[in-house]
Amino acid sequence: MTQANVSSNQEWLKVLGKGMVTIPKKWREVLGIATGDIVRARKEGNQVVIETQKGSNVPYRIYSDSEIEEFLKEDKLPRPLTKKLRKKFA
Repeated sequence: MTQANVSSNQEWLKVLGKGMVTIPKKWREVLGIATGDIVRARKEGNQVVIETQKGSNVPYRIYSDSEIEEFLKEDKLPRPLTKKLRKKFA
């Protein structure tokens, strides 16, 4: 499928698996969007609007692998309780 450019502010994009679309490279460059950046999307009627989010305006935090490992260690059940629950639900 070829892309037909109507203007520099409009492009046809193909929706891929899981609803993914690619923001054209020239737009990412102009908007300063880089790999790993967070963008905000909102639905307005039958349109989807994607906005860049620069700075600390992002309402959630991305945890590092080591932080996630620590969370998992803290959530782990003690071994005796694990054995007891396995026996009860086996």
